[in-house]
Amino acid sequence: MNRFFKKTGMKFAESSKELTKPVNLSVTAMLLAVSIVLKYFENNGMAFIGTNLIKIGFSVFPIAVIAMLYGPVAAGIAGGLNDVVGYIIAPVGGAYIPGFTISMILLGIVYGVAFYKEEIKLWRITIAEVIITLFINILLGVTWFIVFYGMPLEKALSIRGIKEFIDLPVSVAINYLIFKAIVKIPEVRRIKKSQNV
Repeated sequence: MNRFFKKTGMKFAESSKELTKPVNLSVTAMLLAVSIVLKYFENNGMAFIGTNLIKIGFSVFPIAVIAMLYGPVAAGIAGGLNDVVGYIIAPVGGAYIPGFTISMILLGIVYGVAFYKEEIKLWRITIAEVIITLFINILLGVTWFIVFYGMPLEKALSIRGIKEFIDLPVSVAINYLIFKAIVKIPEVRRIKKSQNV
């Protein structure tokens, strides 16, 4: 367990240096832009089971790629910016809720801890997605619905829980396919090699 915390601490320290390099900053900005465009279509897309509070979308996948390339700090910042800028360009579900920004920051951090300087394996993706589903999307998501929307616990759990358990295997599969495709790109391969992965 001590080894895990030491390794995680090193990931945060090394990730904090990644965005000081102009090339890394440019790639992060490009992937963030893709994520925000996807967020725009999520916010203006079809509602899930009759509610505008939940959308099925793909804006988190570029955040996962940022996490793989540049770590938890870069991905956490990108996740937060995704939520804030996404809300500004396409507000949905009423007033801005800072809780969902916190969730997106934590999502980026979890992805960064799981994927940064690591070989991409299906089990690693699955564990990251289960943690995100249970603790961020369901536990925190339900909390934000109760606190900010005044939604009863049973309704929040039923809406959020159903959507997340449908999303879980889809997210694992898409992340796996995206990562397997991206690591074949020569520049990404060079980055991973420089990380000794």
